Amino acid sequence: MKAAKPAPKKAAVKPATSHLVRESAPVKKLDLSGFVTPLDDRLMVQVSGAEKMTPGGLYIPDSVADTSGNLQGFVVAVGRGHMNKKGHVRPMDVQVGDKVVFSEYAGSKIKIQNEDLIILREADVMGVVSK
Repeated sequence: MKAAKPAPKKAAVKPATSHLVRESAPVKKLDLSGFVTPLDDRLMVQVSGAEKMTPGGLYIPDSVADTSGNLQGFVVAVGRGHMNKKGHVRPMDVQVGDKVVFSEYAGSKIKIQNEDLIILREADVMGVVSK
């Protein structure tokens, strides 16, 4: 009688999307001090894009990729804060250098010093990404 062969071990299944997104090159930090300051409770954000590439080296276009509708970016300039009805300024919760999450359709897109930036209100920011 022949000995039975042990069943082959099954590999652990990984989520399909975890290996699709690879962080792109570090975002060049902008220094807009003395150049432009947002007014009231507005802030300027430099969007940090993620490169979508499969492990085999194929790029996935944005039209096919599953996006959640939320973007991340680095705050490059902030306003002084919002003034309430009594005339007191409420300081901003975000600071220059914070990485924030915001909606894809929030704010206004502008171009300064050949860099694409977005001007948002503080209320449009959904959260600050912890470091």
